[in-house]
Amino acid sequence: MKVAILATLASPKSLVRRQIAQILSAIASIEVPRKEWGDLIPSLCTNAKNNELNIRLASLTTLGYICDELDTKDIEDPLKNQIIGALIENISAAPDALEPTKLAIKALPNAIPYAN
Repeated sequence: MKVAILATLASPKSLVRRQIAQILSAIASIEVPRKEWGDLIPSLCTNAKNNELNIRLASLTTLGYICDELDTKDIEDPLKNQIIGALIENISAAPDALEPTKLAIKALPNAIPYAN
């Protein structure tokens, strides 16, 4: 089921991507503190650099929701650094990539508590 949800993140429809991102963050709020689905956040951080715009947008949206859902103690420092890095990389992306920049800026306030 998790694989099917992740595959849906690449939807060309922003409403679908946003809803799937909310579902993923809800699942993550349960599983990440229990140290389950350990590859979710690294996968999202990697996908936040994807050349396919829909995948990048969905990953940034999901990271923003996850940062809003999880307590800072629920995530190890290396993962926190990956999240911050993925967001900052998209803020400083090429000028023609305005939408990822907007999503990264929107997610950053939720991720600031993760910064060390």
